[in-house]
Amino acid sequence: MATFLEQLAEAILAEHGTALRNVAVVLPSQRAGLYLRNALARKAGTALWSPEVFTLGSFMEHRSALRTLPIEELLFEAYEAYRSVAGEGPRSFDDFITWASVTLADISEADAHLVSLSGFYRDLRSWEELDWSFNTTPLSDGQQRMVRYWALCGKLHTALNERSLKSGSGTAGLVERSAAENLAPMPWSRIWFAGLNAFTPAEQKVIDHARAAGLARFAWDADRHYVDDPQQEAGQHLRAAIARYGAGNVPPSATLGSLADLRVVRAPNPAAQAWCAADLIRSLTEEERARTALVLADESLLPAILEALPGDLGALNITMGLSLAQLPVGSLIEAFFRMLATTSAHVGWLFNDIERLLRHPFLLHGSAGARVEELLAELRASHLLVVSPERLREAIGGFSEDLRPQAMAMFGLVDRIDPHGRVLGLLGWAQRTMEKDDFATEQIYQASIILQRMLKLTHRYGHAAETQQWVPVMSRLLRAARVGLFGEPLHGLQVMGLLESRALDHHRLIVLGAQEGKLPSSTIDRSYIPFELRRAYGLPLRDSTDAVQAYNFMRMIQRAQAVVLVHADDGTANGPSRYIAQLEHELMGESARSITALDARVPVPVRASSHVSVPNDAAARDQVRRLLEKGFSPTMLRTWLKCPLDFWFRYVRRSREPDVPGPRIEGNVLGEALHATLENIYRPWLGVPLRAEALRTAIPAVHDALHDRLLKKLPEALLRSGQPLLQLDMAVRAAGKFLRSEAEAVEAGTRIVPVALETELRVPLRSSSSATGSEVALNGRIDRVDERDGMVHILDLKTGRVDERTLRIKEIRLDALRGDKGFAAQLLVYAWLYLTTHPEVDAVRSGLMPMQRSSASDGLYLHVDGDDRITRALLQPIEEMLTNAVQGMLDPERPFVHDVKSRYCVFCAEGR
Repeated sequence: MATFLEQLAEAILAEHGTALRNVAVVLPSQRAGLYLRNALARKAGTALWSPEVFTLGSFMEHRSALRTLPIEELLFEAYEAYRSVAGEGPRSFDDFITWASVTLADISEADAHLVSLSGFYRDLRSWEELDWSFNTTPLSDGQQRMVRYWALCGKLHTALNERSLKSGSGTAGLVERSAAENLAPMPWSRIWFAGLNAFTPAEQKVIDHARAAGLARFAWDADRHYVDDPQQEAGQHLRAAIARYGAGNVPPSATLGSLADLRVVRAPNPAAQAWCAADLIRSLTEEERARTALVLADESLLPAILEALPGDLGALNITMGLSLAQLPVGSLIEAFFRMLATTSAHVGWLFNDIERLLRHPFLLHGSAGARVEELLAELRASHLLVVSPERLREAIGGFSEDLRPQAMAMFGLVDRIDPHGRVLGLLGWAQRTMEKDDFATEQIYQASIILQRMLKLTHRYGHAAETQQWVPVMSRLLRAARVGLFGEPLHGLQVMGLLESRALDHHRLIVLGAQEGKLPSSTIDRSYIPFELRRAYGLPLRDSTDAVQAYNFMRMIQRAQAVVLVHADDGTANGPSRYIAQLEHELMGESARSITALDARVPVPVRASSHVSVPNDAAARDQVRRLLEKGFSPTMLRTWLKCPLDFWFRYVRRSREPDVPGPRIEGNVLGEALHATLENIYRPWLGVPLRAEALRTAIPAVHDALHDRLLKKLPEALLRSGQPLLQLDMAVRAAGKFLRSEAEAVEAGTRIVPVALETELRVPLRSSSSATGSEVALNGRIDRVDERDGMVHILDLKTGRVDERTLRIKEIRLDALRGDKGFAAQLLVYAWLYLTTHPEVDAVRSGLMPMQRSSASDGLYLHVDGDDRITRALLQPIEEMLTNAVQGMLDPERPFVHDVKSRYCVFCAEGR
């Protein structure tokens, strides 16, 4: 069966012969043009002039004499237009680009649909002919903002178009409007519009002009299955085009209804689709591969495909390319900008950000790796959360001569931020360390090109070299730029995206990403144009977008002889694409044929488990003894009871907790600051009954007090946005809720007298010392001690949530305190310490005060056999429990191993 482009070539040659010099062909893609030229050469069998091939976009550019601006340049142009109409106090560039992309898409769409700007942008409150909410009064705050935005958008649209026409460039929509409004004689003897589907009004006007001049020929790439059926959305735009321009010179096919080999494969997750496709391709012969196309409806699967495809595949062509943002160089630049975003001119660089950046493979590779590790070890040993520029430059001084200039450029004076120079230093470092890796070198080269484009744009438009302006635009450039993957587009296996398959026909198709949300895409085109206006002016609505996607899918498979649709079923609600159900119902429903459904079997290598066990030998026991002599804390006991191996790494080896990616406030830093803030609030009330009014008065000052406390360790920039800002806000809310809860308790009649705050206690554990033959001391820091209605309450503040059930035990023994009962053991130790050092007290209540609990002031108290009082009668059982714990830590027959019941260990790989 002839392909569509072969039929088109026959029609062109039948009318023009080989005299194609003055013929133009407008196709859906440049890739289709390559296949058409090949078909013309084969059909003609002799040398011939090639016709001039356009895409619809490049054809409209040719007719308008305008250049379509890339989005990053368009953002700068639009900002200049915005500043000219915004009046006093225009928003900054970095603020502008947060909403400009959607606005520019709307502006382009309005131009492509030849909308009259004077009428379109009139005051939203004056549209009496529309039945909508802007006709009622009073308007909400949101509606008033929309009225102001719409007026500004109209001015911006006019100003941008004026600037663009003067410079000979603009949005894609302005290119189309200009072509439609400035119709001129066309230089060809014939123009073939082939394989196209939906047209904008501007495109229609230009095509109408060509037809009126007797130049236009049409070839619709369609199948009768969806064109002849008025209920089929895939034929919606084609039916309108055929009604306007005629049936065309290439008749619709009738092959879709005879598709016999249709298989649907379910993969367990997105990545497994790639390995499924590789297995399918591996089973094909070389000849079969040459007639096969692998289409990625989910283009993010390309890296997985490159890894999964067999090395002996033979001829292969991949036209999509890899986005720099998805490659290692993209993550390198992203980590660097993340570090710059949290930089303070007066403080320095966050150590976590420095470490995250320097551990990137592009900087850690080769001989540089050893010096980077030394640098990080030096900085880690200083226990600094924030590293000053002077300290960092001092550490960099030991770098080799070839890397020191790049490192100095990256970490120059913090108050002289020059993003271009810093990123140039970053890429220079990466280039030196990765110079023997061709693929890495290509990534770095492409990133350097983008860097120069960014520099030229900022200079051309007179923008300051500030990080907040560079980051969003540079990120956009990285997403748009691609590392090309070269191949032979006419031979071997073809790997492409869904849009690249337009007008092309392959014998066999393997489609990946055939799940709802990817096929069709669920991404809704964002727009600020009110829905009622879109409908009134005939701008595309969602059903129009759905119809285009349905056509692209049906056209792709209409001439294929074998189709495999692979979808991921990873437990989400999306499920397989709606097109699969449509094919089953419409193509298979009335025949004996059926879709073959399969499950992908992706082999997963069995991973041998490796259990870590630290023998409790003489050296290990010496380390534990030194720890016990310094002081054994309730938190240490809780960790040992939960998982001995985690205890070993955390307290004996003093391992550092792994960093959580991204700028954030470390839990211990935030906890210490919050404790200190509350301590300052309560300290004036020591020995004095709390008053509800005073507690409520203290609430408004919490934010500033906590913020100032954090500034002693963290830069101001870190606290202004993102997760740190959220953490700060949540801590302030928790503290405010806690103080209100205390006030409500006092108002309800509870007499609360703070007795002690942040009290350090140290008591020798003589029974353990006697049993083990070495000194053992028990240390504890009690957050707060109250006298509440005559009873001493020992309270430990917790910023997280606590399950009350974990504070109930039947008896005091080690086995009853393991697992999730660690907080109960901790509270027992606090009670023992306090009662031992305060012989005048007969009993206490020991509990936690979770600040996220609605009634935080009530506390959650330890219960032993149903009693919430810890009396002196329990001191002996508690001491025996502690002695047994110490003996267990020093037992040579008991190695430090992971407790299988512990699921969230910090250091045990088996518990994470």
